[in-house]
Amino acid sequence: MKNRSQQLRNIFRHMMENGYYPVYEQTHIQFDIDDNIAVVEYNEDIVSVRLFFSIDEDSYDLFLEASNMMMLKTYVIKPVILDDMTNIMFSGEFICDNMRDFKRQFPRIVGRLKEALNVHKAEMKKLIIASEVVSATIPATDDYAAGIGIRHKVLS
Repeated sequence: MKNRSQQLRNIFRHMMENGYYPVYEQTHIQFDIDDNIAVVEYNEDIVSVRLFFSIDEDSYDLFLEASNMMMLKTYVIKPVILDDMTNIMFSGEFICDNMRDFKRQFPRIVGRLKEALNVHKAEMKKLIIASEVVSATIPATDDYAAGIGIRHKVLS
């Protein structure tokens, strides 16, 4: 394939023609996937498509668990917690020897990223609901019985 800069320009042109509304940067192309920042990088015949979003600090552990579940359910996309520990990246890569490869593989990898995002959101929802159920206040037996008009017999 052509040099990196030329290939990025070809990728950018294709993305423009197909309604992705990309922004060309010197080392990558930026665009949106479901209101999240995504980038396309090209290096040595490998195209990387990465999706970035923030980690909710209050749900950090749940976020990591949902990321692990997402990785087990979507085989092509891998989550990476970034160094600052407040952002995450979902990454998918494919071999790209020519523009025909890119045109064929790019929509598929974007679809997989969207699928991974949806799986992650569903897992987060399940985990949050489960944690709320576990942490809900369960009344003591006497309080519960008094609330529904039951008296306990005192055994002597």
